[in-house]
Amino acid sequence: MVSRKSLAAVLRLARASRGLSRDQLHEKAKIYPSQLHGLENGKGGVTLEMFGTIAEALGYDPLALLIVASSYDAQITVADRLAVIKKQLENLDALRIASEMPKHFAEGKLIAERAGRSLSEDVIREALACRDQGLNQPETAERLGIHQSTVSRIWRRKSI
Repeated sequence: MVSRKSLAAVLRLARASRGLSRDQLHEKAKIYPSQLHGLENGKGGVTLEMFGTIAEALGYDPLALLIVASSYDAQITVADRLAVIKKQLENLDALRIASEMPKHFAEGKLIAERAGRSLSEDVIREALACRDQGLNQPETAERLGIHQSTVSRIWRRKSI
């Protein structure tokens, strides 16, 4: 986790390391001075896009800035933080996260998913079986531990 305070300090130090005033960074990154002031004082949040723009204007990779800030928050060295991250990246690689990424994009755009929680096929089958046994929706919902509106949705959209 990266706190606003540690990120604020990293941004201040990174700006100073480049010899930039807050006004100069404001001009370079094209963000409002009040936003930059809030960020550098740990009072404002930042979107990923804005953080990327600021990091680019400072000439740093956003991940490098986040690693320094998170190292401070965890009270470990940057080298130790990198070792933890390396292990986590190995775990993600073993889960094929990076190789599966392209399946979530079409023509460079993220493919939207339906809202709501995912239900297992077993739950769907059980809900349909309850319907076929003559149970009503409240009884089915209670038996399966799901909301009645979920049962209603399954019954409307699915058949055996």
